[in-house]
Amino acid sequence: MPERFLYAGWDKNRFVILSHYKKKKDKTDPREVEKALDRLDDWLERKEK
Repeated sequence: MPERFLYAGWDKNRFVILSHYKKKKDKTDPREVEKALDRLDDWLERKEK
């Protein structure tokens, strides 16, 4: 099964992996997108401290 990673770019050539799951359908699971966005918000908040 193919795998999908959701990530955000950070500091030129660095990336933050926000979510990883096995892809079962052609469409991206909206729950995984929401989870990745929540994790990005959390990461950005902790990064500022």
